[in-house]
Amino acid sequence: MPRHHCPRRGCKALLPYHLFACKRDWFALSVPVREAIRATSGLHVMEKDRRDAIEAAREEWKMLDE
Repeated sequence: MPRHHCPRRGCKALLPYHLFACKRDWFALSVPVREAIRATSGLHVMEKDRRDAIEAAREEWKMLDE
């Protein structure tokens, strides 16, 4: 089964592709951002809505890390 690393900077968790982030980092995100990630999960990563959802997650994680 293909795997990828959690997208949160510094996280080394290895995940199956159907999961966006590890459990700890997923639940660190706000509900609206998690819903945006879920709503765009079927889109290609280059589509604007998907990129926007991923960027919102990165911004929230960045704020948490400050």
